[in-house]
Amino acid sequence: MGNRRRHRVFFTNHTEYHLRDDECVGVRDRGSGVWMVDHAALRLRALQLPEIGESASWVGRRIQFWGRATDVLTSPVVAVGRPRLEEVVAYVSQARAGDLAAQVSNRLLTSLPAGC
Repeated sequence: MGNRRRHRVFFTNHTEYHLRDDECVGVRDRGSGVWMVDHAALRLRALQLPEIGESASWVGRRIQFWGRATDVLTSPVVAVGRPRLEEVVAYVSQARAGDLAAQVSNRLLTSLPAGC
C-alpha cells in the first residue's frame, strides 16, 4: 500500500476528488458512492493545492486540474479529509486494466431497464 499521508480527499457538494500528491487518482459520486472511472479529472494534475496540514484553508475554493488535452475546474470545495485505507486500494491507479472494463460493463448493465 502507498503512504496515506500523500493522499487527500477534496469534497464538493456532489463529488469527492481523491488526490495522491497533486494527481487525481479517484473521483466518486457522493450521492451514490460510485467511483467514476471515466471522469475527466482522473490522472490530471492540480495546478495549485494547499500544503498538507493546511487543507482546511481550501474550503470555498475550486481545484483546477490540468492535462495536455483538457482541464477541469471543480465546484467549490466544502471539506477536505483523508481517505480510508479501503478507499486508497479502490483508486483507478490501483486497478488492473480488466477490472476497469468490468466495472464499466457492470454499471451499464445495472442501469438498463429489466428485460433488455
